[in-house]
Amino acid sequence: MNRILVLAPHPDDESIGCGGTLCRHVQQGDTVHVVFLTSGEQGGHGRPEEEIIRVREHEARNAAKILGIRHLEFWREPDGAVRATRSAVTRLREKLAEFQPHTIYVSHNRDIHPDHRGAVRLLSRALKDWRGTSPVVFMYEIWTPTQQLDHIVDITSYLKKKLAAVRAYRSQCAAIGLVAAIRGLNRYRGEMHSWPGGSYAEVFTRLKL
Repeated sequence: MNRILVLAPHPDDESIGCGGTLCRHVQQGDTVHVVFLTSGEQGGHGRPEEEIIRVREHEARNAAKILGIRHLEFWREPDGAVRATRSAVTRLREKLAEFQPHTIYVSHNRDIHPDHRGAVRLLSRALKDWRGTSPVVFMYEIWTPTQQLDHIVDITSYLKKKLAAVRAYRSQCAAIGLVAAIRGLNRYRGEMHSWPGGSYAEVFTRLKL
């Protein structure tokens, strides 16, 4: 049994970027913990921040049930300002020391969204001079496709659950065609990069520590 830690800058990033892979981990009996760095309060499309925090955290819990994930944490860092602050680094180091993950998934460092890049900087700072067992870190796609493919996972068997998890983020799907976009990206990755594997795939870049 492996311990898997997911850092999601916002609720929905985990489902979009690695939902199929997380389903696979759950099916294999691995323990998956997801940390939502922010609650996506800036993504309310005109709704009050307090309301959208409640909505998006509720959506995250619904998505996690679909994916089979039982352990979630909401750190409520400021949406739009994810930084490697001293307090955030300390908190993440404490989480790493407690959970001792074998594998970590985080948004990739060339993503166009500053919070997605900020999450990588936070993790890199937390792992600097790390004295525990070094985890493998894979960076996933969200807004910007990655160009360096170090790890490819056939998610064909898990696509239905992944897309259902994405649909659970109703507040975001009402504004953006997330399901069609992610299905298309995973189909492209499956066709172009997973041969002779399945029809749908998620791809990852390995973070060198």
